[in-house]
Amino acid sequence: MEVVTSMNLKTRGRGLGGWVAGFSLIAAVGIWPGLGLNSEGLGLAEPLQASTGPSTDGATFQVPFEFYRQNVEPLFLRPRGYPGSTRGNAACVSCHTWQTNVRFSLEEPTETPDGGVWTAAQSRRNYEMITQLVNASDPESSRFLLKPLAPVAGGLRHTGGNYWDSTQDPEYQVLLDWIRTLPAEFTPAAEQVAVDFEFYRACVLPNVLSVGNYGQLPCTSCHTSGQAGFAPRGASGGVPTEAEARQGFEVLQRLIVPGDTEHSRFLMKPLHPDGGGAYAHNGVRRWRTRSDPEWQTLAAWVRGEVTGRDCSPVY
Repeated sequence: MEVVTSMNLKTRGRGLGGWVAGFSLIAAVGIWPGLGLNSEGLGLAEPLQASTGPSTDGATFQVPFEFYRQNVEPLFLRPRGYPGSTRGNAACVSCHTWQTNVRFSLEEPTETPDGGVWTAAQSRRNYEMITQLVNASDPESSRFLLKPLAPVAGGLRHTGGNYWDSTQDPEYQVLLDWIRTLPAEFTPAAEQVAVDFEFYRACVLPNVLSVGNYGQLPCTSCHTSGQAGFAPRGASGGVPTEAEARQGFEVLQRLIVPGDTEHSRFLMKPLHPDGGGAYAHNGVRRWRTRSDPEWQTLAAWVRGEVTGRDCSPVY
């Protein structure tokens, strides 16, 4: 049986405005076959089992892929209250395709007369990308599970909102069962790069975040507090205390992938799309190209090459 999901691409724009689409699930076959969950509306069967020994015919790798394609990938198209509603969150595919620079970046579905679908080759590329976001040695710690999970249930903050209130949600259980079938090799390597707090406090916060380029608004105009508060201001607009700076630095960690400039939203969102930046950013574009000295300095900081309180030669 072929792909069980379809996406009707009613309106799509490749400008900064993003992509407006209607999404639908096709119930030609259930998206939950072969999963042993005692949840309303889900089929009851033996759960998929992981292989306990080496395989010479690729079966160990193939089974998790087929399960992923039938049970996991359809969730990325599932409507979650947007578009056409003022409540809920957008479907994963609304934000995590060509217009994003985050690591969870799906292939753009292929248009067909019946809507949009992922071909087998596209699904394979999606699978290879997503398996870099899981931890087969400790499935519950996988970012792929934690980002959509509510923080009160142990999840991580997520700009796209939280889909699951608890780890008992049927969708969470589907993904967890799938990760458990993956070989142990799907375990993220330990981070080798540390982004320096002192450079953030001494150089990034007062010079990058608090001062606008080309007469534009600074980051502090929008990002002083809350979930996006990586550019805090001190009391009465003064210099932030160390505690305030550390809180801003903690928020900024969500937008940085240490050692990886390509997937660090802190570098990509203010960068103009013509210079390789992200398509979507509600604020201004601070840099036209990656050759900008400030961008280069911050890229070196993200790579762990710049530390301490010396802001020269850029500032």
